[in-house]
Amino acid sequence: MRWIVVFALSFFMLAGCGEKESNVGIESPDGRAVDFKPGSVVCPQCHMDVKSLTDSAELVRDGKVTVFDDPGCMVLWMDAHHIDPKSVKLWVYTRDTHRWVDATKAHYSQTDPTPMGYGFGAYEKAAPDRIPFEEMRLRVLRGLTLKDPKIRKKLLGY
Repeated sequence: MRWIVVFALSFFMLAGCGEKESNVGIESPDGRAVDFKPGSVVCPQCHMDVKSLTDSAELVRDGKVTVFDDPGCMVLWMDAHHIDPKSVKLWVYTRDTHRWVDATKAHYSQTDPTPMGYGFGAYEKAAPDRIPFEEMRLRVLRGLTLKDPKIRKKLLGY
């Protein structure tokens, strides 16, 4: 019995080692996106370091900021936590204008190399091959991303 207690305590202590308190303490009282130092934040969905502003996304709720490395991660995390996109403020860092824009008003490529491979790079400016937020969100939730070999072949030819 004693070894079970020792094992459990060791497991929980080791589980916390090396974790970055990535999204703890990042605040935005006005609900705006905040810049962060790349490499200092860990995505709560995939647990990878957010290495760049490009392709990153932020969710602001009650003045607290949650940072993601990929718009797809934000969508999946919101779904897992039963968060309605209309109940929070969502931001993405765009590839074309290199600034934070409202994620629900951004336009998304389906073929960009993004950190987690979903392919949905965010853009401020519309283009014929870009899709709106809600379509991007539904594609991520349905698994219709570049991670699916059939989708990748259809969109990229390989």
